[in-house]
Amino acid sequence: MKTLKQKALKEIYEFACNEYIRKFSNKQDLEFDGWVSDDVGGIACFSGQYSFNMSDIILDIQTKQHKGVILDWQNDGIDFNMKMGKTEFINYKSYTMGLRYKDLENGK
Repeated sequence: MKTLKQKALKEIYEFACNEYIRKFSNKQDLEFDGWVSDDVGGIACFSGQYSFNMSDIILDIQTKQHKGVILDWQNDGIDFNMKMGKTEFINYKSYTMGLRYKDLENGK
């Protein structure tokens, strides 16, 4: 079995990551600002306001979440933590399955 050389594998990976970014940007109507520390596949920044890791972007695209759900998730987390004065985090997958910050307030 022939294997891909490391350089070719990296190029394929970066191409795939950037294709996800293109689809995500179009879906969310956000402008892609770039990768944190130019680390393709790490954390992507959008419209000077939002940052998402690649796994959450892939989850959003693959599970066909409605436009804006990922933005609500990030905004809700910021609002909750500013209001409560502590740091609690709901991962995006749990958020897509219905967990909300009000559930944390109520001790669920």
